[in-house]
Amino acid sequence: MKYVLKNQEMQDTDYETIHQIGIPGLVLMERASKAVADCAMRHVRENGRILVIAGIGNNGGDALAAARILLEEDNRTDYMVVGNLEKASEDLKLQMQILQNLGYEPAEDPDFKNYDLLVEGIFGVGLSREVGGVYRDVIERINQSERPVIAVDIPSGISGNTGKVMGCAVKAVETVTFGGYKRGHLLYPGREYCGKVTLEKIGFHDQTIEKYASGFTLEEPEGLMPPRLSYSNKGTYGKILMITGNETMSGAAAFAGEAALRMGAGLVKILSDASNRPILQSRLPEILFGERGDLEKSLDWCDCILFGPGLGAGDETKEMLEYVLKHGTKPLILDADGLNTISRYQMEIDYPYGVIMTPHLMEGARLLSKEIDEVKADICQAAEEIASRYHAIAVLKDAATIVAKNQDKLYINQSGNHGMASGGSGDVLAGMITGLAGTGCDLYDAAVRGVYLHGLAGDAAMREKGPYSMIASDILHHIKDVTGGKNESILPGACSH
Repeated sequence: MKYVLKNQEMQDTDYETIHQIGIPGLVLMERASKAVADCAMRHVRENGRILVIAGIGNNGGDALAAARILLEEDNRTDYMVVGNLEKASEDLKLQMQILQNLGYEPAEDPDFKNYDLLVEGIFGVGLSREVGGVYRDVIERINQSERPVIAVDIPSGISGNTGKVMGCAVKAVETVTFGGYKRGHLLYPGREYCGKVTLEKIGFHDQTIEKYASGFTLEEPEGLMPPRLSYSNKGTYGKILMITGNETMSGAAAFAGEAALRMGAGLVKILSDASNRPILQSRLPEILFGERGDLEKSLDWCDCILFGPGLGAGDETKEMLEYVLKHGTKPLILDADGLNTISRYQMEIDYPYGVIMTPHLMEGARLLSKEIDEVKADICQAAEEIASRYHAIAVLKDAATIVAKNQDKLYINQSGNHGMASGGSGDVLAGMITGLAGTGCDLYDAAVRGVYLHGLAGDAAMREKGPYSMIASDILHHIKDVTGGKNESILPGACSH
């Protein structure tokens, strides 16, 4: 697990580290600059030319200190400063004075195309307004030069909080950041502008970062599955009820049902339209099948409920959902038409046994009575609003899916790929999350780990099929690659964070 911070959270971490813990700011700057310089030297060939482009804040100070280190290592390095030096930070002025004391003056209007590598530290994460003036001109020149760029902390022009492009932004091949990831590194479109993100600690300690960070991400696939016991039976691993699939949508039920089974669920019962019985039981003979009239007794039987994939959002679905919300006593995962029913009929959710909601952006916009562009503008905030409004764990699906729960750290997912933008992928995710929840995982852990493992299975599918040819069934096929073969090393309690 790695922590993810907003801009102010990183500033608070920085302040405490310097003023309360006592690590001098210049020590942090020197270590940050060394990491940037090392990165630059990995990218430039012998005798290659490097141009360091600094702004007038502390991010620029990091960049100028990196220029000094590059020069110490006999790299052919020039530097320039963008902005009014009279308004520069004290650290920037100090780093520039050191360079001048060593005899290195800034380059006058250099041609960026004459360099093999650009290192830019114009703004960093503190940017809060649209880029304009001389800064916009320089950023456009950087991108037009078509030279590889190393960004210091975050590409200038990217919002550290949302990943939004603030008018224009540098496109980097690699970004070197410090302490913890910023949201803008992981959220689109910022994620694409960052290139490879290299995280360096430089003196920030985990306990300080954890204190302020409001988010986290997963990077290691090990230890995410619940334990399998030698002395066990099918009842040990959960009885899952799925209310899915109308007469034209048997595929949604099949995808969700198989995904839950592939995640280790002991028993899966699907309540669906009677016409789907031969289709589902021929494709998935492992499932139990019931019709919608079986709902009452099935609620007593199950350990976990999935409601919504392929149901349609009509009156019958509304009546079934109302019944589940009134009589259910087990954790509930609401997906697809379960969510559309809530927004269509403006239903309130007050379900004391735990709810996970899995909307995509359009469904999320409906749940919040907002336009989709408003949701896209700050997807983290939208996920938190859904979680708060509906007293639920929100899984807001996008290229970087967000999992939000009140009073818990926000999860920002990095696994997955654009080949997963295919019909049925969301049904697979719903089934995977339900499979984990049904085996006894804490609901928030089930949501987070389900999202992460779903993305990893999609990554495995893309490696085999490529992004154009892969389909939802391929994600199902590769669930084994992210869950199998390692259960002997999983300790009890692996599903609590």
